[in-house]
Amino acid sequence: MQFFIFIRCKPGRTSDVGRAMVEKRLAEVQEIHSISGEWDLMVRAMVRSRGAEADFESNVMEVLLAGQWDNVERTQTIIGYRVFNPDDSFVE
Repeated sequence: MQFFIFIRCKPGRTSDVGRAMVEKRLAEVQEIHSISGEWDLMVRAMVRSRGAEADFESNVMEVLLAGQWDNVERTQTIIGYRVFNPDDSFVE
């Protein structure tokens, strides 16, 4: 199951939060991006076990942002369900 975590940091703290997440080297975290727009950072994570939603929210997020919660204004987590086969797409 894929999770996309959007993080809005307090002003001037995006680099600190991003660097702290990278240094943790969590196996579940596949990518961390600095993005423009409403959010400052986007994390793509993968959890393979059943019941992953609860585990992810309670465990991975706490570890991922440990020591950085004071630098974070808001987060939003979106769960991605793979229902389309790449072979079915019409993108060239």
